[in-house]
Amino acid sequence: MTRFRSSALAARTLTDVEGVRVTDVRCRAPVDPPGAQEAGPLRRLVLPLRGVFSCAGHGTSYLLEPGSAILLEPDEPYRFGHPVEGGDECVVIASAAEVWDEVPAPEAPARQGHRLMLDSRDLLRTALFRAAARRHHDDPHAVRELALLHLGEITFRCGTAGDRPKPVPPSQRRAAHAAAAYIAAHYAEPVPRLLDSAAAAVACSPYHLARAFRAVHGMTLHAYRERLRTAAALKALADGAENLARLATSLGYASHGHFTERLRRAVESPPSRIRDRLRETAGTAPGTKPGRARPD
Repeated sequence: MTRFRSSALAARTLTDVEGVRVTDVRCRAPVDPPGAQEAGPLRRLVLPLRGVFSCAGHGTSYLLEPGSAILLEPDEPYRFGHPVEGGDECVVIASAAEVWDEVPAPEAPARQGHRLMLDSRDLLRTALFRAAARRHHDDPHAVRELALLHLGEITFRCGTAGDRPKPVPPSQRRAAHAAAAYIAAHYAEPVPRLLDSAAAAVACSPYHLARAFRAVHGMTLHAYRERLRTAAALKALADGAENLARLATSLGYASHGHFTERLRRAVESPPSRIRDRLRETAGTAPGTKPGRARPD
């Protein structure tokens, strides 16, 4: 296991064996535009778990939120940026070309270099994968197998997700990205009339913003806010949050019941069950620090 740290970035390699590398990345960069170009020798699937960040490449900029993904080809340069405060967390599964033959999926992903539209259930699956990979980081071959299974599941869903979205005019893409950044900064607040508020913030009519946002992000503004709330809830539950009523309030929900209903709708499990699953997968017990193995 290796780590890389800078003032804004902490990356932990959970396995790097036989053509597969899994990296747990936490970034606390301030708001900034896309930075210097980055590239790598392996194909990389980037799976955001918390926060929002941009990825510019192929002449297009994508905004990535938890539950989405992007597949980066070997040696192709991309630039990452941060439109809002708070940083982000993601898991990166990188693999050599020959490893894709091992991926247990019926077809290869068909949308390299594009934002991949998954759903909140994939966000939970990725959170569980990260918890398991952290738990077994001292067994790199086990983490490699877990990564291939998760890669197969995700790439199958990406490969069968349909055609690439139609091109969107630059002005609409900018408005949609600005609105997404606005929501990312305020998702935990009970903002009334979200569409009107976001439209006013980005100087766009609600009607045009609604159309542009769905065309770019594949969902409504309300669904986007729910995705960010779900990600924050999973993060808190993975960290061992006990007071679910307090967590509900901190995420902008009117009540514990509303929070439970929304989370159950998103990932098909109530908060208490999700917390138990994350603890079981991570090997932690109530009262222990997340990431520590359960005592024998």
